[in-house]
Amino acid sequence: MDWKYKHFLQERVYSAPRDAVVEAARAFMAESLGWQVTDTPDGFTAQGYSFSHGAIANLQIQSAAGGALSESGTRVAIELLVERAGWRGFMLFDVGGYYNIQIRKWLDGIQWSLQQKQTGGHDESTNPLVVAQNKPAACIFNGCLVFIVMMFALYVFVTLICAVVGLITGNLYLVGRGGTLTIHGIWGRIVSALILLLGAFIVWRIKNPKARRAIVN
Repeated sequence: MDWKYKHFLQERVYSAPRDAVVEAARAFMAESLGWQVTDTPDGFTAQGYSFSHGAIANLQIQSAAGGALSESGTRVAIELLVERAGWRGFMLFDVGGYYNIQIRKWLDGIQWSLQQKQTGGHDESTNPLVVAQNKPAACIFNGCLVFIVMMFALYVFVTLICAVVGLITGNLYLVGRGGTLTIHGIWGRIVSALILLLGAFIVWRIKNPKARRAIVN
């Protein structure tokens, strides 16, 4: 498990030459998202922020030719690496499939950029990102997502505070769905120490990528 980044991967085939797809993808990522774009041998890398988490999108753009018509054209594969630690909390999983939805919007946005280039227009009202922002359902979903993340972050913070108190006093109180679990004495201190060690270990794995790679290897 990668403790620093969560990985997402999607791809799509476009019925357009590779050069046109590369130009459309670069324009969409740089102009519509405002992300910093760096060229690579097989495409480019875009870096920015998504939902308050630092993110890196690696785009591999290759010509796709095959016997079937659906396989001809240019294949775009997007691998999105999202930092788990952000100011809204630590992300263990993608709540509601938010980042998978974002990648689909980006793939739609590349198609939109291709169409704008072919027609010679630049109608931002049809941009998939603009359309998504104007949907009330999207705003409600994002609000619920923020609330869930904030509640989880608050629970983790309260648990760490209880662990500190438990380590000092020997009285550990853990709040859960079934009520409050109370542990006294030496076992309270042991469980408190384990909770704090686990928290320190997670922070160390996030902040020290070299150590993380050494452990994985």
